[in-house]
Amino acid sequence: MDNHVPTVRQAWRVRIIGWLKWIIGAGYLCIGAPGYKSKVVAVVFHEVNDYPSTHARLTNTCSTKRNYLKQISLLQSIFNIIDIRDPANALEPKRCLITFDDGYKGSLEAAKTLDLLRIPSIHFLNLETIHGHSNSSALLHFKSVNSASPVDWSNSTPSNYKRIVEGFSGFETDKFKRFAGPYLSTNELKELKSFKTVTFGDHLLNHWYANSLSNEEVIANLARNAPQYSESQWVESFFAAPHGEISFEKIEIIANEGYKLAFSGRSWTSIGNLQVLPRIDMNNSINSKATLFGSIAIMVLRNRLKTKD
Repeated sequence: MDNHVPTVRQAWRVRIIGWLKWIIGAGYLCIGAPGYKSKVVAVVFHEVNDYPSTHARLTNTCSTKRNYLKQISLLQSIFNIIDIRDPANALEPKRCLITFDDGYKGSLEAAKTLDLLRIPSIHFLNLETIHGHSNSSALLHFKSVNSASPVDWSNSTPSNYKRIVEGFSGFETDKFKRFAGPYLSTNELKELKSFKTVTFGDHLLNHWYANSLSNEEVIANLARNAPQYSESQWVESFFAAPHGEISFEKIEIIANEGYKLAFSGRSWTSIGNLQVLPRIDMNNSINSKATLFGSIAIMVLRNRLKTKD
C-alpha cells in the first residue's frame, strides 16, 4: 500500500474549513444572503468516490457519494440548474451551473445520477489523460509528496512533464497511477457522451498551468484544436482554467479562438463576447445549507473586493 495518507493535521484542516464555512454561511443567511441572487452560481466537482485517489484527498477535491447526493439536493432546492447549451437559459440571476473537472472515473456514475434526474452538467476534459497520459498537476503533486517539498502548480508545463516522465522507473509509474487516478477510459467517455444532459468543455489537453504557457502553447493545447483526438469534436466552446488561474491576456486568446464561456478566478466579468465566471469547489467540507452558503458568501465577497481593485 502507498504511504501517501492524509495526516491528522490535514484532517483537522478540512474540519476547520467546514466549521468556518458553516459559521460564515449561518451568519450570511441570517442577514438575508445579500448579493447571491444577482449572480449565476457555478460549482465544480472533481472526484466523486467513497475511496478517492490520494491526489484528490490531499488536495481536498473529493466528495463521497452520499455527500454528493446531499450537495445536489441542496443545489436543486436553492437554484434553477440550467443547461448552458439552451439559448433560453441565459446567464440570469439565481441560476446554477454544475461542472466536473479532470475526467475522473467517478464522474460517470455521478453524471448518470444527474441524467436520471434530468439535471444538466458540463464536463471539462484533459484529453491526454483520457488517452492514458499522466495528469500533469497530479504528477507534480506526486513528486512533491515523495520529496516532502512544497508543490508549485505553475510548473505544470509540457517541458517539465516530459522531464519528469522520462525519469520515472516502472515502479514509480505504477505507484503514481494509484496516487493520481482512476480516470475515465475512452470507452467510458463514450458512455458519458450518451447522456443527453452532458456537455463537454475544454480543460486544456493536459492539466497545464495556463499562465506558464506561451500564447502559442495555449492555442496548441486547446482540446478543440487537437484533431489527433477524435473526441475533440465533442468539446464545445466552454473553457475551465486548470487551478482556476488564467490571465486576461490568455483569456483574450481563448475568446479569439471562439470560446463563449470561461471559468476562472474570483469574479464575474466579460471579455468581448466571452463570459467569465468563478466557481465553488464542491468537496466534503460542504455538507449542509450553511456550509454551501458559506462558500457562496466567500465567493460574493471576493468578487466585490476584486471589483474594487
